[in-house]
Amino acid sequence: MSEISAVPMPLTTNRKVWLTMVVIASLLCGVIMILFYFQELFIVILFGLCLIVLMDKAIRLFNKYTTKYTKKQKRVIAIAIIVSFGGFWGYLIIAQISNISSLFADLTNIQIMINSGTQMLADMLEIFPDTVTDRVHDFIDDMVGAVFLYVRTFVSQAFLYIVAVVLIYPIMFSMYFKDKGNLKKTIEDMIPPRFEKEFQTTSSAILTRSNNFFVAKVIESIGVASICCIGFYLIGLPGWLFLGILAGLLNNVPYIGPTVSTIPPFIIGLVIGWKVAVLAIVVCGIAQIVDNLYLIPFMISSKIKVNPLTTVLLILIFSQLFGILGMILCLPIYIISKIILVEAYKLLILIFPETAKKDEEL
Repeated sequence: MSEISAVPMPLTTNRKVWLTMVVIASLLCGVIMILFYFQELFIVILFGLCLIVLMDKAIRLFNKYTTKYTKKQKRVIAIAIIVSFGGFWGYLIIAQISNISSLFADLTNIQIMINSGTQMLADMLEIFPDTVTDRVHDFIDDMVGAVFLYVRTFVSQAFLYIVAVVLIYPIMFSMYFKDKGNLKKTIEDMIPPRFEKEFQTTSSAILTRSNNFFVAKVIESIGVASICCIGFYLIGLPGWLFLGILAGLLNNVPYIGPTVSTIPPFIIGLVIGWKVAVLAIVVCGIAQIVDNLYLIPFMISSKIKVNPLTTVLLILIFSQLFGILGMILCLPIYIISKIILVEAYKLLILIFPETAKKDEEL
């Protein structure tokens, strides 16, 4: 697949070019705003696209190593792999649920910890004036209320996501795996012959850079999750698989993700003892050290090719505009938008050749 040329282009003074660029940039901003406005639907479709990419890569890899087998033999091998893979992960999930359930079956230790913590806080507040004590109590009540409100909101949103997945995913997977050739041909037929080469260059660059970003984030998530899973298992933390995978997923949320991922293992560790809780934090810290000193500099940055200062600014701006989802998606949106704008600029220079030649003479 072809990439966008890294050679800088001279800027034109053609007014028509820049007016058209402003229109294209405005349309891109409008599309981004619409996507984030329908945030729930956007998340469902985006996650579905990620699943399609993973399944497509798995199918290609499977076909690559089973070329010498017949179609019937391939089907038998595929069924065996799916059953084995599903059985392995099913066993692990059931074991994890059993460990966590047995851990919280007896709530005596948790109740003792809550009572001791409450008593310690009450003793500390006795030395302060009544106004300070009342404010602290109000703050705690507000925090508890916010937590319960978040839980109720999460449950209602989870139900909406499940409904959307059931309705949308069959259509998405059918369109891609059954009608992929027809869909591609339909899109190509919509492009005027004059712009066919530019469309292929742009789409190829978008697919290549998006794939690089996706692969980089998958590698980073798997690396962090693997370190956390192994560490949690070695310190004897129940639910080590769930907690490790959760740490890998939350690591994709810049800044706050790694911090939030330490809370569940710390809380579960407290049920067992302070030593396990502290060791859980140490494991998360080691995972972040490896991520920041090895994964990001040597594997991630080489694939996404985005300036660190630009990354920070994008995260800050998108977090203010669109929240956590904006923080997660700011880089792929920037990469795709940059490709579209650069290729559009090249095309506009060709569309207005007379003015472009005058600019070169000047």
